Amino acid sequence: MDNKKEQIIQSALKRFAHYGYNKTTMSEVALDMNITKANLYYYYSDKTALIKDVMVYIFTDMLKNEYAIIDSYRANLLDVLNLLLETRANYLRDYYVLYISENHEWIKGQGVSTVLEAMHEKHIEMMTVLFTKAIDQGEVVLNDVKQDAACYIELIKGLSLIRSVTDVLSGMPNVEHVDEILDTQKRATAFIFENKLISKN
Repeated sequence: MDNKKEQIIQSALKRFAHYGYNKTTMSEVALDMNITKANLYYYYSDKTALIKDVMVYIFTDMLKNEYAIIDSYRANLLDVLNLLLETRANYLRDYYVLYISENHEWIKGQGVSTVLEAMHEKHIEMMTVLFTKAIDQGEVVLNDVKQDAACYIELIKGLSLIRSVTDVLSGMPNVEHVDEILDTQKRATAFIFENKLISKN
């Protein structure tokens, strides 16, 4: 990535994370960067293009950390799943305002939905990798690993949305809800997998 574009993304991310996508203007991003608005538009034709790159920037960093956790898998599926949930919760705390923005209808009409869909598919791929490792280690039996990975990801995201729906509707983020989201996700994960794990005793 162009170094200047990365600087713009990092600067925009700070403002987006505080004020949200909708309340941030390109003029404010340019001012934060100490560049002209025309210079900013040289790199980004509109705010939507910048929003997309900011989303990809966050997601790429999170996915890298999640794959590092999966690489640590040693026939301990529940532990790894909980670590993944904790990692995602940390990102959610840092960028909760952005998470709330992503679930507003206006952003879906900005061409951002394609980026969100691509992220969703990559998360399914990641979970498929983990579940395949667990199957290969004889820790769990799954009939359709990709479908099961998709179901699990959708369940976890659904629980996150249910717990934050009041924030989405009101536009008033309460980051304390992240702990509730994490607790619910961990309990659901235990409920699903504790009886599926094959005992090594």
